[in-house]
Amino acid sequence: MNNLSDLWNLFVTSNTFNFVVMVAIFCVILKKINISEVLENLRLNIIDSIESVKNNKISATENLAKAKDSVKNIDAEIRIKLDGAKETAQSICDTILENTDKRIILIQENTTKSISSEEKSLSAKLTEKAAQAALAIAKNHIIHTLKDRPNLHSKYIDESIQELDRIQF
Repeated sequence: MNNLSDLWNLFVTSNTFNFVVMVAIFCVILKKINISEVLENLRLNIIDSIESVKNNKISATENLAKAKDSVKNIDAEIRIKLDGAKETAQSICDTILENTDKRIILIQENTTKSISSEEKSLSAKLTEKAAQAALAIAKNHIIHTLKDRPNLHSKYIDESIQELDRIQF
């Protein structure tokens, strides 16, 4: 038995035995795990990923073509928009200038009317003051003249009475 025990020890400690045990364990694990199914699932997932990437590439290519088409005429569209903006700005500028000119003319007319009105008002006030001053001077002159020459007083009274007699009602 000693021989058998030595033989068993030699067999258990040999690499061949370890290898056979390892292969047996792998076989049991592989039967439980079903590697072919896992590999098939991985293969199908990879195929799906490749198809998805192809579809995404096609979609991205189409989007790129659409983007290129939309950008192709952007310079002309920008020029058209800028020209339109320039025309609108020029129109607004012309309108503002025209309205400003009209307002200037209106202000000038109103100023002229105001000045004319003020001139008339001042002229009337000056004429009234000049007339009042002239009346005051005339009154003073008459009073001084009558004081200096009392006979004129009687003469003027007589002339006034004669004028009243001529007026008949």
